[in-house]
Amino acid sequence: MSEVFADNPISVATIPTITRYSEIGDPPEKERGHGVQCYVDLILLGLLSAFVLPCLLLLSPFLLLVAIIQRLYVARMKYHTEPNKQRIAVIGGGWSGLQCIAQLHELGVHDVKGFEKNDRWGGTWHPRLRYHNVQLHGAMWITTFKDFPYSTDKDINDGKVSGEEVLRYMDRFGQEKNLMDAYTFNAQVIEIKYSTSTVGKPPRSTSPPTRREATLVVKDSVTGKIWTEGPYDLVIYASIASEPHTPDIPGRKDYKGQVLHSIDFKQEQFDSIVQSGKKVLLVGGSKSGCDMALCFQRSGYDKFNWLYKTPYLFFKYECMFHDRSFKNVLRAFTTVVGLLISLVSESLSGYVFWANGIAVSHGKDPRPHNNWSKFGFGILCPKQRRDLASISQKRIVQGNPQAFTETGISLSDGTTMDADVVLFATGYESGMDKLNLTKNGIKFVHKSTTPLFNHYFVPDFPVLANAANLFTTYGPLRGVNLADMAVYHLCVRRQLTEKEMEQSAKQHFASTNAVSGILFQKYTNSIKLFILLHLDLLIWGIVNIVDLSVHFINLFCFANQTAIKIRLPKLKLQHY
Repeated sequence: MSEVFADNPISVATIPTITRYSEIGDPPEKERGHGVQCYVDLILLGLLSAFVLPCLLLLSPFLLLVAIIQRLYVARMKYHTEPNKQRIAVIGGGWSGLQCIAQLHELGVHDVKGFEKNDRWGGTWHPRLRYHNVQLHGAMWITTFKDFPYSTDKDINDGKVSGEEVLRYMDRFGQEKNLMDAYTFNAQVIEIKYSTSTVGKPPRSTSPPTRREATLVVKDSVTGKIWTEGPYDLVIYASIASEPHTPDIPGRKDYKGQVLHSIDFKQEQFDSIVQSGKKVLLVGGSKSGCDMALCFQRSGYDKFNWLYKTPYLFFKYECMFHDRSFKNVLRAFTTVVGLLISLVSESLSGYVFWANGIAVSHGKDPRPHNNWSKFGFGILCPKQRRDLASISQKRIVQGNPQAFTETGISLSDGTTMDADVVLFATGYESGMDKLNLTKNGIKFVHKSTTPLFNHYFVPDFPVLANAANLFTTYGPLRGVNLADMAVYHLCVRRQLTEKEMEQSAKQHFASTNAVSGILFQKYTNSIKLFILLHLDLLIWGIVNIVDLSVHFINLFCFANQTAIKIRLPKLKLQHY
């Protein structure tokens, strides 16, 4: 395959293995000394570690016993259905979808088909979705495919890259794993039809046996042609951030100016704004909001105001993706402790993050508040923080949008922000709620109060799994766990009834809905949900306590990410 896509005629042979440095900063982003605060951090880190380490030592015998029991259980696990007999569809061509299909192939599932509504894979990094000057929010090593690093150069892997380079990296992975034949492009899945039928009794099943099948209704995004695909045993909805989320602010029809979302903010729109000297009101203070603000600030364009309700909280790049110095390992250890403390007190966990130096905000005060509901695992590097701090405070407004006016947006305090362009940097939704669902020929509406089983499977529509809420890790490696969970569900554990799955889902510590618009919006604290999700998987025996501990230690302490190991029987390759 000399060319990856017809509309992107890039010979794979000409794509550099080593990526170019980004404009955000020369990688690796190293921490710079900060005077007395450095010693204060060390003292606090030492005190916290002195308190936590004895507690861990006391718990270690119990944890070891649990680990042994789990390993003995896994040793007895067997496939009741061979993976090569499963048929799986994957909706979405982002990096999670690509990694999921590649992992399914490794697990022996060969009847896999991907559907992407755009003309090529790419997801967030597709030209239609990525906004102007978007770059990775983390180091490259945390956003790599399984066993497929950006390069072998540590400095490169510690850096950030542009959206264009991420897309080229995905092309290299897709070619290496022969994923082109697995995907159908310009294919928008508009409906999923779920049907059941009685079959022979499955092994170890005490419930009435059924055959569950899903048929997809697909629409060609270019010609409008509609056709069906299937049947499939499972449909994995791997489109995590494909639809723009815009706040429902009254009076939009009255506004005479232009309204854009960051998804619409391309080079052309940016050039038009700058060349015509339009006044911009940027709404939103999270990751994309910072990106938009930096785009204007770094270009020297000063005709913009930045509006958000509360200064968002972030982790520091150089503290999250750090070197392995003693101080950083100690800091990372206390960060893990802070994550666990969130189960008891969200505010206390926040104080730990401030104390160990990992937390930061782009607000007027570097430590303005401890409301971690305004946290979505965002990362700011030193250069981003310096450039954000250089934005005039007169241009930053904290307020609550009330309604559109003819000339801008009015706030709850009665003031009006005038603008020629209102630019929303308010995040994305998965788009899953736009799917039409039918169950045994009857239109199906998922109950808004029904949580996902294992944070992945829709219990009352069990042929559908939602990738957005299985937040086990970062970047493409989430796709590894999407595939592992699918095989475990279909081939290892006995078939559960819909009622069993629904009852079990209600018993999860963390409850996430299948069609929630924004990730974590059902929870006030994304950190707490992140920890509870892993506890649920641990209690279900899907994840081993030793593997989970090693994963967290590797990720936070030694800056090395791997997918969390889902316990599966050894695959006898000769069967496939």
